[in-house]
Amino acid sequence: MSKSIRRRAGMAQGSRKSSKSVYSCSACGATSPKWAGQCPDCKAWNTLEEKVTGSRGGSGRYAGYAGASQTKVFPLASVETASEVRRSCGSGELDRVLGGGLVDGSVVLLGGDPGIGKSTLLIQTLAQLAREIPTLYVSGEESPRQIALRAQRLGLQVGSCSCYQRLPSSASLPLLSESARQ
Repeated sequence: MSKSIRRRAGMAQGSRKSSKSVYSCSACGATSPKWAGQCPDCKAWNTLEEKVTGSRGGSGRYAGYAGASQTKVFPLASVETASEVRRSCGSGELDRVLGGGLVDGSVVLLGGDPGIGKSTLLIQTLAQLAREIPTLYVSGEESPRQIALRAQRLGLQVGSCSCYQRLPSSASLPLLSESARQ
């Protein structure tokens, strides 16, 4: 049996690495799956440090996602469904689509084709919510200037809204949460 066939046969039997390395930039916190001399996000040199993240787990790419660790099966009728307090978004139609408004601690993903008004709807909603609670606009594509110009064109009062200035391609939720707290 040739060396390459033995190697492929061994991989088919599950001989994968037992740990995974991630490289984190000590300057900006961005992560990368490979080491490089320069951080791809902040361009600082020699700042990537290896961190071993432990076992890859049986589900590979999706290990660690919500629900991955809980595999208990139970009747749906037994799930407690206490009513949640909902906060109005200031838009009757959006409130209706969300079942009466936003639930504290929840996440809403808004998707659709380019140019249909997702960003406009979001900045209007944030301006309304900012009258009652602190708000944070996070964007992976638009610059803070674009967001501010849209709010100005719409005549929105966004004095208490905040904007996440830079979302690195490898940003993680814990990194984003830490930045939001600051």
